[in-house]
Amino acid sequence: MRNLDSDALAAFLAVAETGSFTAAAERLGRTQAAVSMAVAKWEERLDLRLFERAHRRVSLTPTGQRLLGYARRIRAIEDEALAMLLEGRNESRVRLGMPDDYLTLFGTALLDRFVPRHPNVSLDLRHDFSHRLEQMVESRDLDVAIVTQSVSEPKGEIIREERQVWCCGPNRSPETATNLHLALFPDGCRARPQILAALDQQARNWRIVYSSSDIAGIRLAVASGDVLTVLPESAVPVDWRRLGEGDGLPTLPLLRLAMILPMQPRLPVRQLASFLRSEFQLTAERLQAS
Repeated sequence: MRNLDSDALAAFLAVAETGSFTAAAERLGRTQAAVSMAVAKWEERLDLRLFERAHRRVSLTPTGQRLLGYARRIRAIEDEALAMLLEGRNESRVRLGMPDDYLTLFGTALLDRFVPRHPNVSLDLRHDFSHRLEQMVESRDLDVAIVTQSVSEPKGEIIREERQVWCCGPNRSPETATNLHLALFPDGCRARPQILAALDQQARNWRIVYSSSDIAGIRLAVASGDVLTVLPESAVPVDWRRLGEGDGLPTLPLLRLAMILPMQPRLPVRQLASFLRSEFQLTAERLQAS
């Protein structure tokens, strides 16, 4: 075998990045059986096993993990060549959605590094809750979304894990109150049930005194009084107090940030997805260890 099959390579990448033959088929616009067969035939021709097939999740073998880096580089070179050939003719606007508390984490990289590298791609950034963003990708109202992955129905390709941090304004001590005053995102935020469940398990009394669908409202509430909140680590203002077990507060689970792509994404969408992976994706070893 002297050449790599491009269709098999695409199927391999889609399965590796989504962790599922079904999700890979949705991304590629093919049937699950066709994707599974393409990978199986490729493994047979190579006489190598690329995936470990578990009941709910597919993971890469050590050989598959080594191949993944090469496969991404091959796809990136293909996309670079296409971008050169189609310059000025392909649709360059990419509609990217994410919860607004992730903008601090992703915004700097997008503005400082992605935009200069891809001057012909324009970004249209939108904010909403993760479950709505997933629906917007499915309905083609978004080209790509960064979401907090659901624990019960995980979707997308994990690109980062983020700590949840208890925090409050400087010179404030809301954690000492018998009844904690909280400022949280409203129902629909996937982190909110985890926060409240952790407090209940610790038998801490709490009351939500302020709810806002945007991070600016949360910051305003916290800055105005003895109010406690939880934010992704990257979104905590530098002058705020960060709290934890030593302050009598429960440890919170990590947030898994996933990238959702549509079926057969366009070239500029693939370029953005490739950038996000290279900037933020965790190694497979760390994901498996967690």
